[in-house]
Amino acid sequence: MISTRFVVDVATGLLAGWVGVQAKAKAESTLQEWGEKALPPAPGQKELLGADPAGHGDRMPPSVIYRRLIDLRGGDGDALEGDELEAGAVWFHRAIAYGYPVAYAVISRRLPFVRAGSGVLGGVALFGAFHGTLLPATGIQAPVGELPRAWWVWEGGSHVVFGVAVDLVVGGVRRITG
Repeated sequence: MISTRFVVDVATGLLAGWVGVQAKAKAESTLQEWGEKALPPAPGQKELLGADPAGHGDRMPPSVIYRRLIDLRGGDGDALEGDELEAGAVWFHRAIAYGYPVAYAVISRRLPFVRAGSGVLGGVALFGAFHGTLLPATGIQAPVGELPRAWWVWEGGSHVVFGVAVDLVVGGVRRITG
């Protein structure tokens, strides 16, 4: 039988995911603009996979992964463009972006130390696991050493914002529901 607390935690995680996605998107665009002014990319760097969400969304990891999924299902991922590619990439990215907060809400109830750092550690862990390791290793993103220095500002920073936003919602709902 599913407990009421589990249902509350799943609902909390979904809400936290929505808030986190909104916060990350705003932070990413702001931090990219600021980061590229402070640390201008070298010529050609913004053409790399994962290097420019504002100008090359089709080369960002969610788009690349979505294309590969279409290929695995027997389609032609490279033929996707515009709205069709964007819609699929958004769907895929949100599936991941909502899965983490649900797991965070459920697991942190049983293991409270998971919330150490008020979400900062979770955001850093997501950034490191995906953008720092898995995505470059699978060719979904350029190696981190080739990306613009500003990438560390906006990609790393927006993941920290995401982690903190998720933790704020989880902590807030826990204070209300117990």
